[in-house]
Amino acid sequence: MGAYRQQKKSSIKLSAQDKKILIVDDDPQILIGLKKVVAKQGFETETAASGELALKIIEEASPFMVLLDLRLDGSLDGLELLAMIKESRPEIKVVMISGQRDIHGVVEAMKSGALDYLEKPVDFTRLIDILQSSLSLDANPFAACGDVLDDFILTDDKMRKIAEIIQRLALKSDITVLVLGESGTGKNFLCRKIHELSPRKDFPYVQIGCSNIPEMLFESELFGHEKGSFTDAKAAKKGLIEMAQGGTVLLDEIGEMPYPFQAKILSLLEEKRFRRVGSLRDIHADVKLLAATNRNLHQLVQDKKFRLDLFYRLNVATIELPPLRERINDIPLLVNIFLKNFGEKYQCPGKIVAPAAMEMLKSYSWPGNIRQLKNLIEKMVVLSDEQVISIEELSSNLLTQQQVEAEKMNQPEMPADLSLEAMEEKYIRTAMKLSGGNQRKAADLLKISRDTLRYRLKKLQIR
Repeated sequence: MGAYRQQKKSSIKLSAQDKKILIVDDDPQILIGLKKVVAKQGFETETAASGELALKIIEEASPFMVLLDLRLDGSLDGLELLAMIKESRPEIKVVMISGQRDIHGVVEAMKSGALDYLEKPVDFTRLIDILQSSLSLDANPFAACGDVLDDFILTDDKMRKIAEIIQRLALKSDITVLVLGESGTGKNFLCRKIHELSPRKDFPYVQIGCSNIPEMLFESELFGHEKGSFTDAKAAKKGLIEMAQGGTVLLDEIGEMPYPFQAKILSLLEEKRFRRVGSLRDIHADVKLLAATNRNLHQLVQDKKFRLDLFYRLNVATIELPPLRERINDIPLLVNIFLKNFGEKYQCPGKIVAPAAMEMLKSYSWPGNIRQLKNLIEKMVVLSDEQVISIEELSSNLLTQQQVEAEKMNQPEMPADLSLEAMEEKYIRTAMKLSGGNQRKAADLLKISRDTLRYRLKKLQIR
């Protein structure tokens, strides 16, 4: 089994009943090794040593996934077989297996519709991650929603539960939903999904940024005004609430809403009525109200900056989005979606992230969450001259200055008041912190072997 890295036995258990995986490789040792790993995860397996035999098995057995070697002996190579599978059976997921020198072929495979790729020697842990992610996506219970949830990542258990919740809440036309979460976690995206799943989907969706409207204009912007109601009111004007009639209104960043105006929002929620500025006539508000914030509303209430009664009124149906650092398994899926979308947008399709770079993305803390990841991938698609985005390219664009210093350990800028040993300890401690204590990842950051890192940790008495 020398062709494989030794891995600890995985504790991941997959629900793989009725899921068949076909492994295609002309190396009998690789076939045996992969079959053993895949079977332990509960999948039924078939193997084929040639492209011709693989086609026959696909026709007869209809596998859920094909693990396909890029280089095959015989009349069909991996790329040709991939093209035939995608043409006749596009629903079958294909994961390519390649040597380190076959990167051009991998790029072509990704362009042709391969789900992912694995480098030899195969990392079994990464293979199991791919199997788990693919199974979760294939078992998506929300298929009846059509395109609405196609781009809603459901691999993470928390996100799957959230998807179930938003479907139920969306169907309740009048219930107010409060969405909480750090900046960049996708609160606005989720709110739009609620609208698209609701009976109001054919009516307007209006997003109101509560932090962007001056306090003196808040009432006029939301509720509108009558002609002559104030100096510059030269004509009657509908407010944003009235413009959204029949649809959905998102009060974004509601934690920033001016305190004096919060009573009017409470009245709107309870009575479903409002008045334009300068009017004596009530207008019925036929809208579904959503609210989102990254602020701690409990703390704002204690600080007398947010009304307790409004908080209670909002805190009926609450969804809290987890930060990206708590959704590690979703990162590769998000990266591939962003690579595809930006590749099409900027006419440079087929770019992929090197395995080592993907591991770095998974180990990063992502203070800016999905928004930060999306912006990074867009930048890399535009600026990278290579089809394969390397860990070095990502490092220079992602890491903080402290991280960049750790990456450039081979050529450090050494202050005169620091000894070599002190500098060495500083960089090793930084790398260990950035990697979450994972020695292999820290060694990759420092560009030294794991054994060398272990020796230096012991020498410097770093735990």
